[in-house]
Amino acid sequence: MADKKDKDKTRRGESVIGQIDRTLVPDKAIALWHLGQEGMAFKAAGIIGYIDPYLSNYIDDEFGNSPRQFETPLSPELIGHADLVLITHDHPDHLDPVSVRAIAIASPQATWICPAPVVSQLTGLGIAPDAVIGALAGQMIDFRDMRITPVAAKHEEFETDENGNHKYLGYVIELNGVTLYHAGDTIGYAGLLETLRPHRIDIACLPINGRDIKRYEANLMGNMNFREAADLGVGIGADLIVPMHYDLFAFNTENPAYFVDYVHRTYPYQKFKLFVPGERLIYYRDDEMKESGGGNGD
Repeated sequence: MADKKDKDKTRRGESVIGQIDRTLVPDKAIALWHLGQEGMAFKAAGIIGYIDPYLSNYIDDEFGNSPRQFETPLSPELIGHADLVLITHDHPDHLDPVSVRAIAIASPQATWICPAPVVSQLTGLGIAPDAVIGALAGQMIDFRDMRITPVAAKHEEFETDENGNHKYLGYVIELNGVTLYHAGDTIGYAGLLETLRPHRIDIACLPINGRDIKRYEANLMGNMNFREAADLGVGIGADLIVPMHYDLFAFNTENPAYFVDYVHRTYPYQKFKLFVPGERLIYYRDDEMKESGGGNGD
């Protein structure tokens, strides 16, 4: 029985991998899969990408007292189709050494993008230097038919290296006629709204777990809370808001019902999506609705 249980865990997520491979994404659309915490997979225009895949039990195994609240929906060893992997920063629930090594082996063709100060950590995990692009805030990166604009993130504080390069980033991804902003870990800060508005964001993926003194003293850097995330998403004109970073660790989470209640009462016309682990969403951009301030996130 133990062997069967171990095999089932090793093979976890074959159905998700199969769905990603089979999904046909039309023009002006993108397919998204939620992987827990801030992990996402996306597919459009023949590109399959992953963002911050934490797909192991590394944190609990390494530090203890950090069990996952649900099993990973996808074992990283199964990811043999990745064209691109984006890492927002080097905290282990975003840059997971176990997942990075496994994906690097399974997808040797993948390009990796991370903050410039983090490049050495990826190459130290066995990724070839010529497969890694060091991202700088505000400097656009072209990847095939995709345009990626790194945006500085303030994870309680801005943190930079000796060259002034930001260690925490979010990414504005323009692909197949859809613009997605994955914030990484950040709080709101002066200038963020103005930076994002010109991109005309369709989908804003934003952390909602907040921050407090107790977590800060435990070296857990904080993020926007549910109100701040909703206000930012509405402020930048996002068609669809996707809350993140509320579900995986009991010691650093939030009740997403607070987000739902706040949006329902404060912004009754704002669309949002709560995912369950491994769930797919196919988002279609409706240009007519976009021009009039609405859209279609179904």
